[in-house]
Order: sequence, then structure tokens, then C-alpha cells
Amino acid sequence: MIAMFDSGLGGLSIWRAVQATLPDWPITYLADQAYCPYGGRSKVEIIARSLKVGRYLHSQSASLLVVACNTATTAAVAALRQHLPIPIVGVEPAIKPAAAASRTGRIAVLATQATLASERVQALLDKHAGEVEVLRRPGVGWVEQVEAGELDSALTRARVAAVVQPLLQENIDHIALGCTHYPFLSPLIRELTGEQIALYDPAEAIARRVDSLLQQHGSDSIGDRCYRFITTAPDTQPMASMLPLLIGHGHAVESLNLE
Repeated sequence: MIAMFDSGLGGLSIWRAVQATLPDWPITYLADQAYCPYGGRSKVEIIARSLKVGRYLHSQSASLLVVACNTATTAAVAALRQHLPIPIVGVEPAIKPAAAASRTGRIAVLATQATLASERVQALLDKHAGEVEVLRRPGVGWVEQVEAGELDSALTRARVAAVVQPLLQENIDHIALGCTHYPFLSPLIRELTGEQIALYDPAEAIARRVDSLLQQHGSDSIGDRCYRFITTAPDTQPMASMLPLLIGHGHAVESLNLE
């Protein structure tokens, strides 16, 4: 079984890509909505919570764990790899390919404040940005709008425009999406940028990495397309109502108390 978690529903952008790449594998997705969003929490909190979630998913016979959250990856992926005996796949902004492809020498990374301020992102910049200038911008309120299912409301459009519109005057030619919630807002971003600015969503690269690791570790699908969706919130209805919008079909949702 492939397991993945996020603070909320953003990681479903990764779920879609993994399911399309590995359609015969069972996948368990856990949305830690009782603690959402992670972006405003301390590194210590995020590590402790990620370990609790990771240990639960490992106990459910996971063959591999996807940390489908940029904030949790930057804060906790090292701790997860230290404490769990299964392959761990994290997500991070596509700074390397964006910087390599830039012709203007200026790119943008959109992510939560916690991700943008992390040592992991700074290490990516130091290693891959070179002479390219990288503008780091938080998507203020974006996670909350996706969690609420408001992918095209007036407020969502205003919040996206407040971040993206100023970038159009900055001579950037690539935008790396550094939060798994943000791809759900790609249509609104694209309306503002047009086709002249490339958008980097890491979902397909993550799916290829999952496939590669499963093959390396000799893991075989049990042939059961069982998809589990779990929320740590007491009420499952909000998540259940969002699944058709975000992954194209409905599914039962379980509630899990991890306290």
C-alpha cells in the first residue's frame, strides 16, 4: 500500500498523479485537518505531528510513504527517514529545473511562509539557483481557499491576484509551485500570467519517483485498487464533499483521532 499525508487536501494533487501512474496500487491518503494548516506551526510541532502521522500509516502496512506537503517535507522528512523503515518521498519546489530553464535570470517560488523560510529551501537555492534571482512569495490565504473548496470565488481570485499580479512586473519567466495546495489554483494563476511564464507542478515527478522506489525495493501491488481517505477532523463530510471537485470522484471518508 502507498500511503501519503498532508495537513489537508492539497496533497490530493499528488494523489492524482500517483494514482494515474500506478493505477493498480492501493493508496491511503490522510488529511491532518485537525492541525491544518502546518504553515503557521513551529518546526518542532511539525516534526512531532509528522512522526505521529507517519507511524500510524506505517502501522497500516504502508510500503512507501509520500509526504505530500512541502511544509512537512522541509521540517520533518529527515526525522521520518530516521524513524520509519520504509522509503519516504518528500516534495519540494522545482527550483532546479526552473532555474536551469530561465532565460531572464529571474524566477519565483510560491509557497507557505514556513517553507520559504526553511533551511531546506535555502539549501536548494544555494545548490541550484546559481546566478538566477529567485523571488520567494507566500500564497497568503491560498491554502485556506482550497480547503474551503473555493477554487474560483471572488475572494480566491483576489488573493491569487495579490501575489501573482506584482510578479508580472518582475521579469520572471518561471514560477515553481512550492505547496501541494497551489496546483488547484493553477487555472487562476495561468489566467494572469498567460503562456509566457512556465508553471512547475512537482506532482508528476513525485509519481515517477514513487514508481522507481517501489521497483527498487521489489514491492509489488496486491492488485487491489483500494483507496482509503482519512481525516483527523471529527466531521468527515467537508472532506467527502471535496473529493469529487479535487480528484474527480467521491469516496467514503474515515475520521481518525490521533491525539
